[in-house]
Amino acid sequence: MTPDAVSRAAAILMRARDGAGPYNRLPADIRPATLEDGYAIQDEIARRRAAAGESQAGWKIGCTSRVMQEMLGHDEPGGGAVLAADVHTSPARMEAAAFHNPVAECEIAVRIASDVEDRQGGHDGRTVARHVAACMAAIEIAELRYADGSSRTMAEIVADDFYQKAVVLGEATSRWQDVDIASLKATTTVSGAFRGRGRGGDSLGHPFNAVAWLANGLIRRGKVLAKGSIVLTGSLVEAVPVGRGDDIVCAVEGLGSVRLVLR
Repeated sequence: MTPDAVSRAAAILMRARDGAGPYNRLPADIRPATLEDGYAIQDEIARRRAAAGESQAGWKIGCTSRVMQEMLGHDEPGGGAVLAADVHTSPARMEAAAFHNPVAECEIAVRIASDVEDRQGGHDGRTVARHVAACMAAIEIAELRYADGSSRTMAEIVADDFYQKAVVLGEATSRWQDVDIASLKATTTVSGAFRGRGRGGDSLGHPFNAVAWLANGLIRRGKVLAKGSIVLTGSLVEAVPVGRGDDIVCAVEGLGSVRLVLR
């Protein structure tokens, strides 16, 4: 894509997302055709938001579990930015009217202790583990905000930060080495009703494998997974549609639970 096309696409996606409503595909002449195009638009949006004083708290990774790949119809992960203003601590209360077609995802999040720099051969779950300060249970609120979502390509989804809208974090656990993260059971309940379960290993075999995937991808884009970043490693349970009045609890065995009420 030309710089002008990237700029035009970024402006349209920013206005649409901030408008908190449904929107259609980008015009064909500025629609990303490749993942490289999609991430170029995502990076331009991040640049514009930073210039406007909107800081970034970290990253989300989508489609890391089979259940979410089947739900969304994509067989590879994708990443997106998480803005600091969209990060909340549990228990949280939010206005349902602030979201369009929201779904709740049960995740394991990590906080990065030190910059994950380039290394020969790339990173894997083992090498990124030394950069992890803490783990925690998390709820991600994603928006299925596209009027014609079934036709969206992965390039289009990553251009728009992979459905990201809000995050609720549970209590951080710095002694994550004391638990077998891959075996941890995760559950979602909505207003007391059980809505699904998964386990830590459903995210690319281990959540740290997802972190490594992100770190390697950022390095290829000339970026770095920076100290202090929060990384959402992908939903372990199929995303659940939610709305006004719902009391959402996602629990991860060994890491605790996180709660969000939509008013």
